[in-house]
Amino acid sequence: MREKGDLCMVWKELISLWHDDDSAMTELLGEFDSMLIKAKDMFSLCTSKLDQGMPSKSDESQLKAMDLKLNKLQQQIRRGIVTHISVQGTGNLIPCLQLMSLTKDAERIGDYCKNILEILQRSPKLPQDPLIPKALEMRNKILIWFDQTKKAFDKMDVSLAKATREESYFMEKECDKIVWSLSEDNQGRNAVSMAVLVRFFKRTAAHLGNICTSVSQPLDKLDYFQKPPA
Repeated sequence: MREKGDLCMVWKELISLWHDDDSAMTELLGEFDSMLIKAKDMFSLCTSKLDQGMPSKSDESQLKAMDLKLNKLQQQIRRGIVTHISVQGTGNLIPCLQLMSLTKDAERIGDYCKNILEILQRSPKLPQDPLIPKALEMRNKILIWFDQTKKAFDKMDVSLAKATREESYFMEKECDKIVWSLSEDNQGRNAVSMAVLVRFFKRTAAHLGNICTSVSQPLDKLDYFQKPPA
């Protein structure tokens, strides 16, 4: 009988096995890669307008089209997992459950991107806010984490996954501080818009962190993160 802590190694072994011997599951993993790429493209598009003024109707249409593709990829993966379990049995159930959960993380990022664009559409003065340089700094870090998350997942790189999750955790804490500061200052509509924007940054970072935990932790601890020492 395997110890509970060995489940993480089971995940890594099965991912390796899929790449070598199961073309159907390899295809599903490739589709999840495509979800991460699409989610990054969406985040890059919606946040590119942070210091450039109000997004255009073209930006909105493009983002909605990208979101539809992201949703279709999630649905394809779900159908593929159900088919795989129906044909192959429950031997690979643990990684199948993990992949099902991870697709939800990627899909949620797409929803947050639409929310971010909507904030910018409704807050034409936000690009002049003094916190915009900080928001742009966060944006650039998150874009890097998209690449690190994808690489950690593809390579099953536990060290990179842990490092990325820890970095995203500290940004989540930083976002909380900004939101509380804005609420205390009572600076009006711009402050509200900035607080909501930062919240969506926090959630995007958290979902990338969740994906990283799939590399470094067993199924029962997926989405959970042990806080680093202060």
